[in-house]
Amino acid sequence: MSVDSKVQTPLHYFHGVFGRPGIESDSSKLFNTDVECGLVIKEAPLSAHLNVRGDAGDAGFCKAVADVLGVALPTDPGLCNHNDSISIYWLGPSEWCVIALGGDAAELEAALRAKLSGHVSIVDISGGQTLINLRGHGVETVLKKSTVCDFEALPMAKPGQRGVTQSTFAKTSAVISNRCDGSYDLIIRRSFADYIAQWLLDAGAEFGCRIER
Repeated sequence: MSVDSKVQTPLHYFHGVFGRPGIESDSSKLFNTDVECGLVIKEAPLSAHLNVRGDAGDAGFCKAVADVLGVALPTDPGLCNHNDSISIYWLGPSEWCVIALGGDAAELEAALRAKLSGHVSIVDISGGQTLINLRGHGVETVLKKSTVCDFEALPMAKPGQRGVTQSTFAKTSAVISNRCDGSYDLIIRRSFADYIAQWLLDAGAEFGCRIER
């Protein structure tokens, strides 16, 4: 019996879909600059996703997290601090979501546990969610179709920091953050990834929509 296994992102079978599921285009046409889409969905590669809980008022806790991740822990509501590969999303007064793009969750968890002490919680949730980015001139309209959130009220994105909110999205839920380039990142549950992809393909059809690798 083969022991080989292949781990794939939740939306791997949607990569390259244009318009609606079941309608595919030749990749040489789909990904060139001649095909203009008002909504482009790009799923992040397999990454480390950790849920971290601790006391934001504990300077030692905050310093230890920053030392390991290289990113300061956001302690104000509605903020996400990040560098090129790691983002820390504020979820509550004592809860954060850490995403390391392409990172190893076990190694990152071990590094945090080695530095942290006291009443803390670190849970690997990598298998339960995925990160997608939405860009294009139709993004804001599609977001308005999908959620009641007022994105103009989010803190303005700047280098190293973004605004973040948790909201209903297409009858499910998502953690949504803005980016300096005008695009938006969504953290969605794996079990709803297929549903949200189909929702976005339908909601973005009027602008032209594709899902990139």
